[in-house]
Amino acid sequence: MEYKYYRELKHNYLIVKKEASQTGEDRYRYRIAESGRIKGLIPCSERSINGENYYYYEIGSMQTLKDRFSSSGMNYAQLSALLNDIRSLLVELSDFLLGQEGLIFNTASIYTDLSTGSFRFMYCPFYDEEKNFSSFAMDLLSLVDEKDEKATELVYKLCEESTSREDFVYELIQDCLESDRGEEVPEKLPQYQNIEEDFGIDDSKETEPAGEKSSRMKRAGKRLSGKMQLLFFLLFALLLAGMVYIRMNYILSSGENMLSILVMAASAVTGVAALVGGFKELKDARKVGVEENLIKKDTEPEGEERDEYVYADESSENAVKTEDFPVDNAPFRKTLKVTGSFPAKGPSFGETVVLDEVRQEGMTLFSRNLDKTERIRLESLPVTIGKMAGCVDRVIDDMSVSRIHCRFEQEGPERFYVRDLGSTNGTFKNGVRLTPQEKVLIDEGDEIRIGRVCFDCR
Repeated sequence: MEYKYYRELKHNYLIVKKEASQTGEDRYRYRIAESGRIKGLIPCSERSINGENYYYYEIGSMQTLKDRFSSSGMNYAQLSALLNDIRSLLVELSDFLLGQEGLIFNTASIYTDLSTGSFRFMYCPFYDEEKNFSSFAMDLLSLVDEKDEKATELVYKLCEESTSREDFVYELIQDCLESDRGEEVPEKLPQYQNIEEDFGIDDSKETEPAGEKSSRMKRAGKRLSGKMQLLFFLLFALLLAGMVYIRMNYILSSGENMLSILVMAASAVTGVAALVGGFKELKDARKVGVEENLIKKDTEPEGEERDEYVYADESSENAVKTEDFPVDNAPFRKTLKVTGSFPAKGPSFGETVVLDEVRQEGMTLFSRNLDKTERIRLESLPVTIGKMAGCVDRVIDDMSVSRIHCRFEQEGPERFYVRDLGSTNGTFKNGVRLTPQEKVLIDEGDEIRIGRVCFDCR
């Protein structure tokens, strides 16, 4: 089926020309699809232009399976979600007395919502081609992440089962889907378990004797620093001075008088305790610092003030000694050896060698309106550009760039193309905006603009 892409303001559409003949069954199918009652279908509407009717499918910022997973393969969770969505769609269609007729199953016609991760399917009332689940499974095989063992096993199972069943049947998908049994969540994540095993940490043992009740600060082994206690003394002194000012300038009732006396007494006692404790903490900290300095001096060997490290190759002919390494009291002090040849430094007036100019293969894009120059090598193509990390090959962190913006492809040794993937702000070649999914040849000297980011092809 032939279709084209069209962008109108902030909406991306996929347009399919309506065939001239239309039966009553086709009209029923279209009404159900247009009503939006089946959530798994892409919203569509019918428009008449110059006497011809078209179906407009609003795809928005959705991406096809082929574009979404060409850079980062599909994992097990995404593959099982796709199959579950297909299964749910077949059930919903059967509720409206509809079959598989009209569904378009291929990786270029199934879309995924980047925000929710759900999948949407095209339903065309007059489309009734024979569906082959085996070919669809083979297309999925090229999109699955090979490093994901569970996803690989599932897609291979799909390929095996589909060889004997050509149609998209509910039972086939049901048989291939593994039972979604929830695994028990371990009490600790594996990485933390490894860390505790390496360091010999065992939280199963009680860290406090039974029946011991202590304050939170005491259990943590923490005390307020001397400066903090002096700050508290200052605050209580201000509070005491404020209460004295109130008693001297205002007439208080008997209840207020008693309350002010209690506040003044509490402030005085707490302030004196904070003052004494603050000076004591400062004195203890100074004493500990002096003792550490004395211990440090006693542990250093006599006559040795600093370590000397030697970097040399195996022959030790060109050894380079460096000093003053800030590795005081390190548990290891050994001579470091770095293998390799380090020629002795000195004036060199030898003959200058003329290098042959070698032209680099491929093409490179250089940005020219960013704070930091971005360079994109067009070598391992295709290369997908966008700002959604994990879904593209090259991330450009700019507000004008879409999550999956465009893709650079190659056909032949020196023929490079750029294709817009339905981006919001568009992809431009020499100032001309590309139509969504339009593939355009680029050459050296061309200007490629992705959103607001301009690139020069060199």
